[in-house]
Amino acid sequence: MTTHGKEENQERRQRILQAARDVFASEGFRNAEVKTIAVRAGVGKATIYKHFESKEDLLLSLVQENFQCIRDIALTHLIGAGHPLQRFEKTCLGIADYLNANRNFSRVLIREAGEFMPEIQRIHEAVVEENQPFADAFFDAMKSEGMIPDIPNRTLLELLMNLTIGTVYSWTLREDRDLRGDVEFLFGLWQKSLSR
Repeated sequence: MTTHGKEENQERRQRILQAARDVFASEGFRNAEVKTIAVRAGVGKATIYKHFESKEDLLLSLVQENFQCIRDIALTHLIGAGHPLQRFEKTCLGIADYLNANRNFSRVLIREAGEFMPEIQRIHEAVVEENQPFADAFFDAMKSEGMIPDIPNRTLLELLMNLTIGTVYSWTLREDRDLRGDVEFLFGLWQKSLSR
């Protein structure tokens, strides 16, 4: 396949993923039809099956893409200059903005993707494992500033992920919750406790 052909193939795959995200968000995963996704992507149904094995494969590919986007947001803000707490706050706000922009898809995952949780967990753990060195460096910097207790980094990461998942879960299910506002509130509490 030529370079142009590969680029065309990748562009078509991205169109299919975006169409799937939109259709899942508007119709729900169970109600969504591959035919509707194909029409929205401007491709034939058979083209979707050239790129993805099933509707479930489409969903899991979107989950993987979401985790990678969130990882990229985190790395952009965590690595660099500035006080560790400010970098962490920017990271959390960036992730909150990303999730706000994808709220309907997040809602579909929370409400309908229970049967895929083992696979979603596996994808999540692979992303975490791959980025553990960055988390270690960041947590070590926060420990040296006295902002977090001296407990193992893996435990800190698991606690942080559990807090994040719980916050996102409750935010997704309530229309009146503002995730960015929740993040700002939590960081305000943290900063007050550090200034005592």
